[in-house]
Amino acid sequence: MKKTVLALLCGTFLSFQVRAGLSDAILSYNYQQYPAALAEFSYLQEEGNPVAAYYLGRMYQLGQGVPVDLRYAMRFYKMADAAYYFPASAELGKLLMDAGDVSNGLALLKKSALTGDAFAINELANAYAEGKGVEQNPRLAFEFFRLAATSGNMKAQYQIAKMYFDGRGVPQDYTQAKKWLTRAADQGYVLAQIDLAELYTNDNLLKNIPLAYKWYSIIAAYNSDSIGQKAAEKRDILLRGKNKKGLNKKNLAEIQSEVGRWKPQKAENSISIEELAQIQKSQIDGFNDPKTLQQIILDMGFLPRDGRLFGVTIQMVDDVFSTQNVQPLIDEIERAAKDGKVEAYGYLADLFSTRLDNPVEAFLWYQKGADAGDAYAQYQLAQMYCEGIGISQPDAAACYAWLLNVQNAKDPVLNVLAQQAIAIVQSSATQDELTRGLALSEEHKKSFKEGKISQKSSGGFL
Repeated sequence: MKKTVLALLCGTFLSFQVRAGLSDAILSYNYQQYPAALAEFSYLQEEGNPVAAYYLGRMYQLGQGVPVDLRYAMRFYKMADAAYYFPASAELGKLLMDAGDVSNGLALLKKSALTGDAFAINELANAYAEGKGVEQNPRLAFEFFRLAATSGNMKAQYQIAKMYFDGRGVPQDYTQAKKWLTRAADQGYVLAQIDLAELYTNDNLLKNIPLAYKWYSIIAAYNSDSIGQKAAEKRDILLRGKNKKGLNKKNLAEIQSEVGRWKPQKAENSISIEELAQIQKSQIDGFNDPKTLQQIILDMGFLPRDGRLFGVTIQMVDDVFSTQNVQPLIDEIERAAKDGKVEAYGYLADLFSTRLDNPVEAFLWYQKGADAGDAYAQYQLAQMYCEGIGISQPDAAACYAWLLNVQNAKDPVLNVLAQQAIAIVQSSATQDELTRGLALSEEHKKSFKEGKISQKSSGGFL
């Protein structure tokens, strides 16, 4: 697909008109100008904008410019959830959990959590940690806290640091505890900063007076209340203490300079993409195990995924609705695919199929992913051929051909789904369609061998 063709689509791919007011509405909301935000969000929601519906839900949930009304909040969250806006799915899931509807609440939280939504993951972690609506399970709580922590949630980073220190839900590991505590502290989470300063002051293994002095200084500089005052007092005690190794005149000047330059780290920068990818592959039963993922794909038609693995943030997708310009999103996906993450094509196709409601463009990106050897894109392309979505009419032969390729995928999720779909096609397609499909499958195999189509040796969700 040529980018010149894609560029022509940038202003026309949305199935509904979006008034250029979403950014203004969000700005009004952030500045607490709620009457203006309410008017604009209401207009945009009526036009079908799920982001606006989400914000309306927030306003009614929190009583921002309107009376608190959880029924209205849930109504708007349901609208946004139906349009695949997963932050709304998370908020709706939390409200349902609080109302006692644990089954539906958990399902929504897990669906949103698959996209990397830190709020949803943290709610799941708290539910298992506290036994809220579910059986208390420290191990599962740790797994979900860790997922939330990799999304940049500093409170979750603090929680898993404590769990590592205590050996709760995970083997005790002081090195990991210190690492995650530092990440939370670097983001400006004051409880983590206090704990880190105390460790550097008192722990026999981690004692480091200059670092303790630094963190007490940062706490004092950024907190004008009693917390800051106590930190300043402890910092001064270190300076007057007998054991003030490393606090000579030169080092003090360097530390003070560091404190002056210090700024809270952005959440998205608190963990590397490489470590994120490793943790995402950690299997949690009932969340991202093969059987659960198979059911999600069957129920939803696609698999919600964390776009950060491909350089895509929720804000980037939201900006598409605001600017009606998809090109930055496409550029990021192409960049990820060029780096070997060909699954990015299927992720983009999912967005076009769901959030952006453009099956024609979704088909083209699934095709690109399928040609790059991504089994998920091949499976989705097969489904579109079978159902005639994004193309002029169904093509059972092409559907069968791609399914035959997917059934040999190493990913257990896709392997089973493909085999189930093959059985359906074989029972409903004509012999001629099956024969042509088999021939097309052989052509695909030949193209893979000759390198005309790239063939991935690994991949998948697990």
